[in-house]
Amino acid sequence: MFNLPLSTTLLVFGFPAFWILYTLGFLFLTRNWKRSEVDRRERPSQEEAS
Repeated sequence: MFNLPLSTTLLVFGFPAFWILYTLGFLFLTRNWKRSEVDRRERPSQEEAS
């Protein structure tokens, strides 16, 4: 593409594509993070209950 070597093309377009997918995956996996923290505080853990 643009008369560049394949390795340069992969770096120029591949790294940003990887970063976008990584960010979207992180946002998807942590979408309920706050709710999980609130649930953990409201419920005593098994160690505290013993």
